[in-house]
Amino acid sequence: MPAGMLPGNWQDVITLVGSLALLAGFLLPAVAFATGTLLATGPPARHTTMSGVTSVPNTGPTLPTIGIAFNDQPAIPGALTANLLSGLTAALPIATFLNSQRKTPAAAKTKARTNDQR
Repeated sequence: MPAGMLPGNWQDVITLVGSLALLAGFLLPAVAFATGTLLATGPPARHTTMSGVTSVPNTGPTLPTIGIAFNDQPAIPGALTANLLSGLTAALPIATFLNSQRKTPAAAKTKARTNDQR
């Protein structure tokens, strides 16, 4: 979603660099990621999945809502884009770290057969 919004809102994103809005957009997904990891049960893959789902907001209903609430002011979608990008910068390194800690299943290490041939 941010990739589609960025070309039209990049100037608004640049004006928010250094603001507390971006800091909040970075910290809240990081806290949500940690909370999702701690509350998930089961195998480590489920922990990573739950944490990733909890840290990324659903922007589908957000875009029409802010369009109605703020009378289509162009700076508001830019602020949303900036918040989404800062949240991704928080979530991606954490997900990468959790994925590197995961062990590869034994089935993935074996050679796959194709058409019953080795």
